[in-house]
Amino acid sequence: MSDYSIHPEKTMLREQWESYIRGFADWKLFLTLTFRDIVTRDQAEHLFRFLIQVMNQDLYGNHYTRIVGHSYFSYVAGFENQKRGALHIHVLVDQRVHFDLVHSIWQKVAGYAWIEPVRDLSRAVSYVSKYVVKGGDLQVWKQCNFKDPSFCPMWFKNPF
Repeated sequence: MSDYSIHPEKTMLREQWESYIRGFADWKLFLTLTFRDIVTRDQAEHLFRFLIQVMNQDLYGNHYTRIVGHSYFSYVAGFENQKRGALHIHVLVDQRVHFDLVHSIWQKVAGYAWIEPVRDLSRAVSYVSKYVVKGGDLQVWKQCNFKDPSFCPMWFKNPF
């Protein structure tokens, strides 16, 4: 018997999160970020924020916070422990990202990154939302002031 049939409040919580996330942004990409080593939740969050910082600096320069604030893209990140005890993060984003940069940086500082377009929104939202009822948590950021970069690199110009 599933945990959801025993605890209908978990089903309701997950459904509410799914509804909220679905309407939060126009999700374009789904990222999976793994860790080679066992890290704490604080370490995982620090590395995730570092990745966001590098991505912002790559597109807008060192003073990106004056232009776009914390991040040029909206995101929802689900943090969950793998069976082996290591954390991993699933992230929905609403803007283009520099695939090569993400892979390079994440490989150097943490582990493995996988990026794919969101093809099935309901499935992607459900996948990220499940962490709320599995003992994980979600971190969300809404970009309300997106500005095109002064210089658009090729990776930013290309469609999804």
